[in-house]
Amino acid sequence: MLLLLACASCEGRALAAPFELEGQDWEGLSQLVRMAQSDLGTARVALGSTLPLGELKREDGVVMVHPERPLDVDELAAFMRAGGRLILLDDYGTGDDLLTRFGIRRVPLPARPAEMLRDKPSLAIAEPASAHPTVRDVLHVVTNHGTGLEHRGLSPLLVVRGDGDPDVLLAVAGAVGHGRFIAVGDASIPINGMMRYPGNRALSLALLRYAVDDDVWGKRGGTLYVVANRFRTTGAFGDASSAATAAGEARRAVLDGLETLRREGLPPGAAYFAALAVGLGVVVWTSARVGRTHRAVLPRFVRAVPAALQGGVAGHAAVLGAPHASRVLATLELKSALEEQLATRLGLDHAPPRDELVAKVRAAGLLDDRHARALSDVLGELGRVEALFANPAGRNRPFDRIWQGHGDGNVIAVAAKVRALLDVLDKPHDRVARSP
Repeated sequence: MLLLLACASCEGRALAAPFELEGQDWEGLSQLVRMAQSDLGTARVALGSTLPLGELKREDGVVMVHPERPLDVDELAAFMRAGGRLILLDDYGTGDDLLTRFGIRRVPLPARPAEMLRDKPSLAIAEPASAHPTVRDVLHVVTNHGTGLEHRGLSPLLVVRGDGDPDVLLAVAGAVGHGRFIAVGDASIPINGMMRYPGNRALSLALLRYAVDDDVWGKRGGTLYVVANRFRTTGAFGDASSAATAAGEARRAVLDGLETLRREGLPPGAAYFAALAVGLGVVVWTSARVGRTHRAVLPRFVRAVPAALQGGVAGHAAVLGAPHASRVLATLELKSALEEQLATRLGLDHAPPRDELVAKVRAAGLLDDRHARALSDVLGELGRVEALFANPAGRNRPFDRIWQGHGDGNVIAVAAKVRALLDVLDKPHDRVARSP
């Protein structure tokens, strides 16, 4: 029985989640918590699964270890700008959004570190890279599958030297408004199993003190909030109203759901119903179209070519007589035909201006005075239509406004006059008989 109890106890410890604040196993953070409470006092250390942003003050400090939920980057940035200090120890958690906000990029540590524990590159040893207060009493820090950080404008804190590889920073620090931000690319540095190394203990204590230490703008001495893993953030910094809290909760719920979906995918039940909905949608879509008949379409090469698209006289006539074609085109066609006939009868290459053309027709005896006056009137009427149509301001005007009448009726009337004049030209004997 005692053996079974011992096995059960060992199994329970083995199944404890890493980075638990009260975790007593080698991956827990109980030693870090006791260190904070011993150095700052229990009353100044706030632990829990929630970070109340609405209750934070500029004098407070926050230590985050391996966050697993989406971080409210805007509120945390506002907290730091006001004077708060934030320490982030994260390697493979959800701290990327916060790092990206300040231009920090994750990079791999050297594949061949100059110093490592037990000849394992995953246990690379970092050393101080500046005289920052957090690394003043640190000689070496043992890492555990950490990640490097890259930002040329921030103060370097820890660096992992490479053996033939470039050196890579493990921790950086910078000012955000009146506050401070420190990012460490290894969440395992303060766990119980790594606290055996003096450098890890010295760095952890220095980070805790730095989070609530005094600043140049005044004495701080606020509360130290220590959170890890799947902690939740509530409220909004500087606004503890219920409306701001509700809005922040709604936004964080959406972000948390999206992050969970990205990391873990749909739950089995949701995936089943989603697949069922997609399947039913395919069945409905197929059923709606499988019995639908389609109108037969003749191939393009056997279709009749519209008259307007044909060449020659037929195509030209179809274009002029199309329902939507301007009747001015037909009127101009009549003018061109009449002038062409007269120029041919006179033996001219092209028709001269109206008055000259009428004079030549009369001198050649092709028309008597009455018909010559009729010819002059018709050419004058057609000339006015052509002049208005050639004007860019009147080209787009409706035909009835150009001619101040009904388009089809005027075209037919002018065509009758032109036809009558051409008939007179074709009957010279009748014309001579009617001449005075």
